Parts: sequence; C-alpha cells; structure tokens
Amino acid sequence: MQQRGLERDQPCKPRTVLIGTDWWTDCDDVAAMRIFVWAEEQGWIKIAGIGINACMDYSVASLDAFLTEEGRPDIAIGLDRQATDFGGNPPYQRNMLNRLYSRTNDDAEDAVSMYRRILAQTEEKLDIIEIGYPQVLSGLLQSPPDRLSGLTGVELVKQKVDKLWMMAGNWQDNGSGLENNFARNPRSRAAGHEVCQSWPTPVTFLGWEISSEILTGGTLTSPSDMVAQALRDHGSGNGRSSWDPMLALLACCGKEEEAGYRVITGTASVDAETGRNFFEPSPLGSHGYVVKTKQDDYYRQTIDQILESKQGHSD
Repeated sequence: MQQRGLERDQPCKPRTVLIGTDWWTDCDDVAAMRIFVWAEEQGWIKIAGIGINACMDYSVASLDAFLTEEGRPDIAIGLDRQATDFGGNPPYQRNMLNRLYSRTNDDAEDAVSMYRRILAQTEEKLDIIEIGYPQVLSGLLQSPPDRLSGLTGVELVKQKVDKLWMMAGNWQDNGSGLENNFARNPRSRAAGHEVCQSWPTPVTFLGWEISSEILTGGTLTSPSDMVAQALRDHGSGNGRSSWDPMLALLACCGKEEEAGYRVITGTASVDAETGRNFFEPSPLGSHGYVVKTKQDDYYRQTIDQILESKQGHSD
C-alpha cells in the first residue's frame, strides 16, 4: 500500500467478502463499517452481506441507517436473533434512528442462513471478515444440508471460502491470553473453540494487543457525521481503540505484508470453558496472528484519513 495505505500501483478485481459484526455497545464497529464501504468504493472489495452477531432492539435499523447514509442501503443484512445474552444498550444505535432507514430486526435474514445462501450462490471463493463474536461462524460450520445447499457447513466453507480474517484473541505473551470476542460469554467461548478447531481454511487473527493503544476517529470534525456521533455517544470523542478498524483495513487489503504486518504461523485454540486463547507456532499451521511492522502513527493516520474522507456524506 502507498500513501499511508490508500492507493495501489495496479487495479485489481474486487474480492467478494462477507462481514460479521457485533454492532454492539462499542463504536469501533461503526468506524470499521465506514472502512468497508470506503474499500468497496476503491474497488478493493465487494460486500455480499453483513451478519450481526449481537442482537439488540435497534441492531438492524441502526446499521441500515448507517449504510444508507454511507451510500450502500442495499447490502443484505443477517441477524443472530438468539444473541441477546451479550447485554448493553448503546446510545449510538438509538441516535442513528434519527436518520433514514427502511429495515428493522424483523426484516433481517437469519445470519447463518444468509451466509449459507450467499456461499451457495457465489461462483468464486470469497473471504469472510469477522469483527464480532464467533457464534455465527460456528453455527455455519455446524449447519446441515438444506434447501440452499446440499453441502454441510464445513463442506460449504471449504468449497466457497478462501480465507477467514478475525479480530479476536490476545496473542501477546506467546499467544496465551483473554479477549472479549472469544471470552465474553459461554456461547462465544464455545464458538471460538469450534472455529479454531474446525474451520477448514486459513485464518488470520488481529489481536487485542495490536490496536488497544492506537486511537482513531478523534480527528472527525463534522457535528452531523455518524461515525463522530457514535464516538461521542460512546464517550470516545477524542478517539477509540482501533481493534475493528485495523482488522477491517488489513482484511480489505488482503495481504498482511502490504498492510504493514508480519504473520506468526501456527495453530490457534480457545478453551471452551474459559475463552482463553492459545497458540502453537508451526510453519505448517493454517492459522496466523499478525505483528505490526510499522510505527503506530502509520496505522492511526491511515485510518483517520479514510474516516475523514467520507465524513462529508453526513452533512
């Protein structure tokens, strides 16, 4: 990537992606969603659908309002309606209902069914990008053949998915730690265990330790900008840790080295009871977690430049 990650030497065919998000109490999902739409506008990716894996009253309506404001009101939205056990009542979701929206939770597909439908229909392999909880991915793996596809979930993923990108885990201290997306509750812990154990394609993890100290979004100045408002609603008007935005930009780039990382390769695992993650380094492993190769300001400035480039859409 050149010019702080925003331009490429040669145009390339957009990679189709499925995106999973908790769209929950934190505001970094909102910043990440702007990066996804920006990357689609740049021709890096094509968004086939977005699955929400934490269900609250205004989940779909607020995401629909945001996507409408960002110029992509037609993206398919799926929802895990059982995911009401994460708690929280974020003000940013309620406040987004002041904007134009046309869909609510009642209108959304079941998230696992949406993933199965899109995977069954795609002719070329796509990438899945997860910035939330892993239970929809686990549910996809465990899904049986149905009217959408005669393949099991594992077979469908193996045939139609090229790579999984996840913001999950705490990989410092030799890859043994606790992190919210894996460890939040019993369902996320069991799902994290299942995904690490059974996912049949390569997986790249960006962990908590990568971006907890890199605050972004604080440079947004428009009082009507939806990302800026979400940051203020969260109490992070001066910027928020960039877990989801950094994973979003990495996955949209699709090449770890080009995005400013090196990969530690091996096999990841998650304890189904505690949610603690572990990592066994090996050159033969199908998992990897990233380590930064650039100074923090590089990632901060790149993300802020993207967020700022679209804030006029809300004026």
